[in-house]
Amino acid sequence: MIPQSWRRLALLTVPLVLAAAPPARAQVNDSLQLGERQRRPLVADSAPARRQSVTDSSQQRYRISPRGAFLRSLVLPGWGQSSIGASGRGAVYFALESGSLWMLYKADQKLGEAKRLEQSRRDEGLLEEGRVLPLVRARRNEREDWITLSAFWFFFSGADAFVSAYLRDFDTHVDVQPAPTGGVQFGAAVPVGN
Repeated sequence: MIPQSWRRLALLTVPLVLAAAPPARAQVNDSLQLGERQRRPLVADSAPARRQSVTDSSQQRYRISPRGAFLRSLVLPGWGQSSIGASGRGAVYFALESGSLWMLYKADQKLGEAKRLEQSRRDEGLLEEGRVLPLVRARRNEREDWITLSAFWFFFSGADAFVSAYLRDFDTHVDVQPAPTGGVQFGAAVPVGN
């Protein structure tokens, strides 16, 4: 029988592994064409436009691919986000993962204390052989929950870095304004064409 924590981990990892699969060729070509259009200078004879083109090409060399951002976040949660320019979001993922791992460490210590208490009760004859102290069962469940949450933040950070790397060149302006009737309006401006 497979433990419940392993099943939870499998449910988290399978979709994320599929998300890291290579993108379709049409998507890659479209993003490359978009990048070429963005690097193309508006005025061919102006010196500032030429300097802009050189700057863009030098920045393009150091850009991280979506898969690279995903793998960086798998090595260290938040690294993928900070490598594409979202260092604040990367710090949040790093803090969430660090906090989860710290709580996993503390839950493991509490489980050890509960097991020692269980053993001392057995030695004193207050607990029958084969019975498990309810505190030990609760501490095991707590530890499994922190393992699951740590795995979730680990892979969610990678998925967020993957998606953010794909969408970093998407030129959309999202705006939130109060509606005339007293509600809230959401608007997005997406440029179409040249």
